[in-house]
Amino acid sequence: MGYLGVRGERSVGQRDARRARRVEHAAHGSDPDLASIGRRFELPGAYVAGTRHGSGHIHETFVVSYADAGRRARFVHQRLNTHVFADLAALMRNLERVTGHLRAGLEREGARDLERRCLTLVPTRDGRSFCTDDEGGVWRTFRFIEGARTHDPPAGPAVAFEAARACAGFVARLADLDPHELAVTIPRFHDLASRFADLQTARRADVAGLAADVGREIDAASLWFERLARELEREGAAGVPRRSVHNDCKLNNVMIDEATGEGVCVIDLDTVMEGSVLFDFGALVRTAACPSPEDEVDLASMRFDLGLFEALARGYLLGGESFLTEPEIRALSSAGSLLALQHVIRFLTDHLSGDVYFRIHREGHNLDRARAQLRLVELMDEASDATRRIVTRAAREARRAAR
Repeated sequence: MGYLGVRGERSVGQRDARRARRVEHAAHGSDPDLASIGRRFELPGAYVAGTRHGSGHIHETFVVSYADAGRRARFVHQRLNTHVFADLAALMRNLERVTGHLRAGLEREGARDLERRCLTLVPTRDGRSFCTDDEGGVWRTFRFIEGARTHDPPAGPAVAFEAARACAGFVARLADLDPHELAVTIPRFHDLASRFADLQTARRADVAGLAADVGREIDAASLWFERLARELEREGAAGVPRRSVHNDCKLNNVMIDEATGEGVCVIDLDTVMEGSVLFDFGALVRTAACPSPEDEVDLASMRFDLGLFEALARGYLLGGESFLTEPEIRALSSAGSLLALQHVIRFLTDHLSGDVYFRIHREGHNLDRARAQLRLVELMDEASDATRRIVTRAAREARRAAR
């Protein structure tokens, strides 16, 4: 099953003009008055400066600096995407519950540097976890984690190893948090069959007039869906348990200490809810085992790096040795393919729907993302025998290290 999606020509005229306007709006939004936003939260001292930050697809993120008694402190403001997250109260209750649970666990462990190992919400002046600005924008604020950064792509196997170990440690600390206590912030988030049905609906509706341009990509995704959906069903029947997991544990959702190289904090907790470790490990593999960006347009240059995959497997199995079951371990090698295919489907659906979910930065951005992830599915499939051997070997190493 081969797909090397050469970039196709795109239609011109009024349709492109409409899409260009959507690109501009989605990429930049409106410029907020960050000083005004800050006055709504319990922040110390006086506002100094602020700037956009990060490369997230969903929320808008800004880092702000405050001066207080000669000292500088930084904080993170996020303007939340109310289209993606309709029930913001439930979203923030989850966030408070998860961060509180993690903090309590870290305190029991006697963890050092606690403020850097768990996200800390800054309350509003009326004691809430979020607020609404004069234009209807919804905001929350965190303490900035100093001396650490995210990577995208990884700066070598050491970063991949530490990110994977941190992600597994995150799930380990949530092991005693009943997933049924957490609200479902995005229904059917990892339901591959539901995602595929959404794609077919978007193809029939064709609201942006693009379906005829992407038939090849949709047909390729359909073939992979039929094959990998059966594989997912086999893994589910084999007893992969449901847990409280991150559900979107991409490489750039792990903060790596700039001095020690240690994975210190897992961030972007909006999708923490019931799920499977396959979703977390698969997200890591999808984003860290391929050095090319998620939206690579030179598909012939893409490769699946087995050295990076091995680092991810060793880190995750070591960090998760206390809780991972045999069915979970057996399924890990195919998790990356499943998550990459899911993103093919999601990106194509959003492209056909007029780019209403993921923030885009150029015309056709979601289509570029879909094509790159489709190529990644193919590369992972070609390496499937090797990845199974790597996971088996890493599991043995983790068991020996735990003795």
